[in-house]
Amino acid sequence: FGSSQLQCSLQRPEFALATCKQTRAMDAFTAANVQAFVAQRTEKGLRGMPSTTFRSTSLPGLRQGSSDMSATKRDFERQKLSEQRRRRGFMMFLDRMETDAQHKAALKQVSDLRQNPEHRRVLDAAVTRMRPEPSQQGPVVAVHNSKSLYSGHERKLNWAPLECY
Repeated sequence: FGSSQLQCSLQRPEFALATCKQTRAMDAFTAANVQAFVAQRTEKGLRGMPSTTFRSTSLPGLRQGSSDMSATKRDFERQKLSEQRRRRGFMMFLDRMETDAQHKAALKQVSDLRQNPEHRRVLDAAVTRMRPEPSQQGPVVAVHNSKSLYSGHERKLNWAPLECY
Protein backbone atom coordinates (compact mmCIF):
# COMPACT_ATOMS: atom_id res chain seq x y z
CA PHE A 1 0.00 0.00 0.00
CA GLY A 2 1.07 3.56 -0.60
CA SER A 3 0.58 6.04 2.24
CA SER A 4 -2.52 7.57 0.60
CA GLN A 5 -4.03 4.12 -0.02
CA LEU A 6 -3.29 3.08 3.55
CA GLN A 7 -5.02 6.14 4.96
CA CYS A 8 -7.97 5.61 2.64
CA SER A 9 -8.21 1.94 3.57
CA LEU A 10 -8.27 2.81 7.27
CA GLN A 11 -11.14 5.23 6.66
CA ARG A 12 -13.06 3.08 4.18
CA PRO A 13 -12.74 -0.72 4.67
CA GLU A 14 -14.49 -1.49 1.34
CA PHE A 15 -11.61 0.26 -0.45
CA ALA A 16 -9.09 -1.92 1.43
CA LEU A 17 -10.95 -5.08 0.44
CA ALA A 18 -11.09 -4.05 -3.22
CA THR A 19 -7.42 -3.06 -3.22
CA CYS A 20 -6.36 -6.31 -1.53
CA LYS A 21 -8.45 -8.32 -3.96
CA GLN A 22 -6.87 -6.60 -6.97
CA THR A 23 -3.28 -6.78 -5.78
CA ARG A 24 -3.39 -10.25 -4.21
CA ALA A 25 -0.54 -12.42 -5.45
CA MET A 26 -1.32 -15.72 -7.13
CA ASP A 27 0.07 -18.88 -5.60
CA ALA A 28 2.65 -20.88 -7.56
CA PHE A 29 0.14 -23.47 -8.82
CA THR A 30 -2.29 -20.83 -10.13
CA ALA A 31 0.50 -18.87 -11.79
CA ALA A 32 1.82 -22.06 -13.44
CA ASN A 33 -1.70 -22.95 -14.59
CA VAL A 34 -2.19 -19.49 -16.15
CA GLN A 35 1.21 -19.75 -17.84
CA ALA A 36 0.39 -23.19 -19.28
CA PHE A 37 -3.07 -21.96 -20.36
CA VAL A 38 -1.62 -18.99 -22.27
CA ALA A 39 1.11 -21.16 -23.82
CA GLN A 40 -1.45 -23.76 -24.93
CA ARG A 41 -3.75 -21.13 -26.47
CA THR A 42 -0.88 -19.43 -28.29
CA GLU A 43 0.46 -22.75 -29.58
CA LYS A 44 -3.00 -23.89 -30.67
CA GLY A 45 -3.54 -20.62 -32.52
CA LEU A 46 -0.20 -20.88 -34.31
CA ARG A 47 -0.88 -24.42 -35.48
CA GLY A 48 -4.43 -23.85 -36.64
CA MET A 49 -4.14 -20.59 -38.60
CA PRO A 50 -2.23 -19.56 -41.70
CA SER A 51 0.74 -17.30 -41.08
CA THR A 52 -0.80 -14.34 -42.93
CA THR A 53 -3.52 -13.84 -40.30
CA PHE A 54 -0.96 -12.72 -37.70
CA ARG A 55 0.29 -9.80 -39.82
CA SER A 56 -2.38 -7.46 -38.47
CA THR A 57 -0.07 -4.50 -37.89
CA SER A 58 1.28 -4.45 -41.43
CA LEU A 59 -1.97 -5.55 -43.12
CA PRO A 60 -4.88 -4.74 -40.79
CA GLY A 61 -7.50 -6.11 -43.18
CA LEU A 62 -6.22 -9.68 -42.83
CA ARG A 63 -7.01 -10.04 -39.15
CA GLN A 64 -10.07 -12.19 -38.55
CA GLY A 65 -12.77 -11.60 -35.93
CA SER A 66 -12.16 -14.86 -34.06
CA SER A 67 -8.48 -14.09 -33.50
CA ASP A 68 -9.46 -10.61 -32.26
CA MET A 69 -11.73 -12.17 -29.66
CA SER A 70 -9.15 -14.72 -28.58
CA ALA A 71 -6.53 -11.97 -28.32
CA THR A 72 -8.75 -9.89 -26.05
CA LYS A 73 -9.53 -12.94 -23.92
CA ARG A 74 -5.81 -13.66 -23.55
CA ASP A 75 -5.11 -10.07 -22.45
CA PHE A 76 -6.32 -10.76 -18.91
CA GLU A 77 -4.12 -13.82 -18.51
CA ARG A 78 -1.11 -12.04 -19.98
CA GLN A 79 -1.72 -9.12 -17.64
CA LYS A 80 -1.75 -11.51 -14.65
CA LEU A 81 1.52 -13.09 -15.79
CA SER A 82 3.21 -9.71 -16.24
CA GLU A 83 1.98 -8.72 -12.77
CA GLN A 84 3.59 -11.89 -11.36
CA ARG A 85 6.88 -11.06 -13.12
CA ARG A 86 6.71 -7.51 -11.77
CA ARG A 87 6.19 -8.83 -8.22
CA ARG A 88 9.16 -11.16 -8.69
CA GLY A 89 11.32 -8.17 -9.61
CA PHE A 90 10.68 -6.54 -6.24
CA MET A 91 11.66 -9.62 -4.22
CA MET A 92 14.93 -10.15 -2.41
CA PHE A 93 17.32 -12.75 -3.79
CA LEU A 94 16.46 -15.66 -1.48
CA ASP A 95 12.73 -15.01 -1.76
CA ARG A 96 13.07 -14.98 -5.54
CA MET A 97 15.00 -18.26 -5.51
CA GLU A 98 12.37 -19.89 -3.27
CA THR A 99 9.56 -18.61 -5.49
CA ASP A 100 11.31 -19.88 -8.62
CA ALA A 101 11.73 -23.34 -7.10
CA GLN A 102 8.05 -23.44 -6.11
CA HIS A 103 7.01 -22.21 -9.56
CA LYS A 104 9.15 -24.84 -11.30
CA ALA A 105 7.62 -27.64 -9.22
CA ALA A 106 4.10 -26.28 -9.77
CA LEU A 107 4.67 -25.97 -13.53
CA LYS A 108 5.80 -29.61 -13.68
CA GLN A 109 2.72 -30.67 -11.71
CA VAL A 110 0.39 -28.61 -13.94
CA SER A 111 1.95 -29.98 -17.12
CA ASP A 112 1.50 -33.53 -15.80
CA LEU A 113 -2.15 -32.81 -14.96
CA ARG A 114 -2.82 -31.23 -18.36
CA GLN A 115 -1.97 -34.52 -20.10
CA ASN A 116 -5.41 -35.82 -19.13
CA PRO A 117 -8.20 -34.10 -21.15
CA GLU A 118 -10.61 -34.04 -18.19
CA HIS A 119 -8.00 -32.44 -15.91
CA ARG A 120 -7.12 -29.98 -18.68
CA ARG A 121 -10.77 -28.96 -18.93
CA VAL A 122 -10.97 -28.37 -15.17
CA LEU A 123 -7.73 -26.35 -15.12
CA ASP A 124 -8.92 -24.26 -18.08
CA ALA A 125 -12.20 -23.59 -16.28
CA ALA A 126 -10.26 -22.39 -13.23
CA VAL A 127 -8.39 -19.84 -15.37
CA THR A 128 -11.63 -18.78 -17.06
CA ARG A 129 -13.26 -18.21 -13.66
CA MET A 130 -10.45 -15.81 -12.75
CA ARG A 131 -11.53 -13.37 -15.45
CA PRO A 132 -13.68 -10.45 -14.34
CA GLU A 133 -17.38 -10.71 -15.08
CA PRO A 134 -18.47 -8.79 -18.19
CA SER A 135 -20.86 -5.94 -17.53
CA GLN A 136 -24.47 -6.79 -18.34
CA GLN A 137 -26.01 -4.62 -21.05
CA GLY A 138 -29.61 -5.71 -20.68
CA PRO A 139 -31.88 -8.40 -19.30
CA VAL A 140 -30.58 -11.97 -19.28
CA VAL A 141 -32.83 -14.61 -20.82
CA ALA A 142 -32.23 -18.07 -19.39
CA VAL A 143 -32.48 -20.85 -21.98
CA HIS A 144 -32.65 -24.52 -21.03
CA ASN A 145 -32.54 -27.57 -23.25
CA SER A 146 -35.82 -29.47 -22.95
CA LYS A 147 -34.04 -32.78 -23.71
CA SER A 148 -31.48 -32.36 -20.91
CA LEU A 149 -32.27 -34.40 -17.80
CA TYR A 150 -29.63 -32.86 -15.51
CA SER A 151 -26.92 -30.22 -15.54
CA GLY A 152 -24.06 -31.39 -17.78
CA HIS A 153 -26.19 -33.98 -19.59
CA GLU A 154 -25.17 -32.67 -23.03
CA ARG A 155 -21.43 -32.85 -22.18
CA LYS A 156 -19.44 -35.54 -24.00
CA LEU A 157 -18.06 -38.27 -21.73
CA ASN A 158 -14.56 -39.63 -22.26
CA TRP A 159 -14.64 -43.35 -21.57
CA ALA A 160 -11.56 -45.42 -20.89
CA PRO A 161 -10.79 -48.37 -23.19
CA LEU A 162 -12.93 -51.49 -22.63
CA GLU A 163 -9.96 -53.38 -21.21
CA CYS A 164 -10.11 -51.14 -18.13
CA TYR A 165 -13.65 -52.21 -17.15
